[in-house]
Amino acid sequence: MLIGFSVSNYRSFKKRQDFSMAAGDSARHKDHVAVAGNRKLLKTALIFGANAGGKSNFIKAVDFSRKIILKGIEQASLDGRHFRIDSQMYYEPGFFEYRMVIHQIEYCYGLVISYCEKTILAEWLTKSDENGNEICIFNRETDEHGISHAETEIEYENPDENMRMKVYLADFGEEISDSLKKKTILSDIAGRVNEKSSFFEDIVSVYDWFAGISVIFPDSVYTLTNMITEDEAMRKFYGQMMSFLDTGIEDIQNHELNFDKMFQNIPEDDAERLKVKISNYAEGELITLRMNHKLYVVKKGTDGNVVQTKMMMNHGNQDDLFEFQDESDGTRRLFDLIPVLFESMEKSMILVDEIDRSFHSNLIRKFLQSYFQIPAGKSCQLIATAHDSNLLDLDLFRQDELWLVERRADHSSKLYSLSRFREQAGGRIDKEYLIGRYGAVPVFQGSFFLREETNEE
Repeated sequence: MLIGFSVSNYRSFKKRQDFSMAAGDSARHKDHVAVAGNRKLLKTALIFGANAGGKSNFIKAVDFSRKIILKGIEQASLDGRHFRIDSQMYYEPGFFEYRMVIHQIEYCYGLVISYCEKTILAEWLTKSDENGNEICIFNRETDEHGISHAETEIEYENPDENMRMKVYLADFGEEISDSLKKKTILSDIAGRVNEKSSFFEDIVSVYDWFAGISVIFPDSVYTLTNMITEDEAMRKFYGQMMSFLDTGIEDIQNHELNFDKMFQNIPEDDAERLKVKISNYAEGELITLRMNHKLYVVKKGTDGNVVQTKMMMNHGNQDDLFEFQDESDGTRRLFDLIPVLFESMEKSMILVDEIDRSFHSNLIRKFLQSYFQIPAGKSCQLIATAHDSNLLDLDLFRQDELWLVERRADHSSKLYSLSRFREQAGGRIDKEYLIGRYGAVPVFQGSFFLREETNEE
């Protein structure tokens, strides 16, 4: 579980902003708190704020840094990612730090990047022992002369492990290659080792934790459709939830179709090339395709032939089923969010930008209430941005689960918890928020349409 995340010099976040999932002393909604290691951590956080305040940039900061951590800096676009209002910030480093608990062990992982050099300047991974002392698993930094250094505080009883670690870190030392300047130690070692033993278990666990993060933006589409079509338990769960949330869907079905029919409206030569390419890609895995505004999932069957399946929705007429594109925008959006409620989904954290987009206020409330009914220990953490002020209700959330982002005079974003304010009697805080008591709301300057004054007036 995530303890906290810090960021500076990324998009609208100029100075360091700190976000925490640590639970406060509130007596409200104790079932919203899970124990991980020695920490009491929140299962959920919602972030509110005015348009262009920086809410989405928080989600993007996690997604951006995660891509660099897992795949290297070349896999993330650095153009315009610094705080652009101050042009000098292009030459300042971008900073990202995570604190998390994995298998009851507390870790801290940090990353510093150069936007102008397009390299990783520093990286560190530490863990806390039983007494709370921090142990440096590895530390990498670039000095003022541009020379890279990498070291560890760990000494192992097994000399082979000591030697392997020294060899791995030496690659990130003074003779570091241009390619490794753009890659993290975390991903490099996790990709080299196959076993989970001793020190390497820490690195693989942290790497897997980042790999388990899922990020959903408003334009994210169809991310889990292949799983729905193939996993009967998930398909049944989806159907039940869609019915429960009053989408009109009674159940979801998986229909196997003729693979060749996908290419009916495509020239024969092009169709043959596509078939070969799809067949090669489908080797050993499911792939999702969008063709002719329709959604298909293809895979290789046991006989080696390509099998095409399509997800169909029953709205009460078994003889006339709906396809995915026939559903409303809100229903299609639910297909990406329902995995949050599916207990078998192994995700460390799910982040959703504009979780309330295209949803009725009652629907998003019911969705979140369903999430809180998942037993502690079986659910991942959910962090989302939202606009619907009806969610600002202490009968639904704890005050420390609610965060605000406000745009400052210099156009940088300030992130702060609602728990810094005294809790209101009655629990409803939406009206207090809308009149500006907590900040992070639009501030309109006078009237836009002004009457032209005449001499007579």
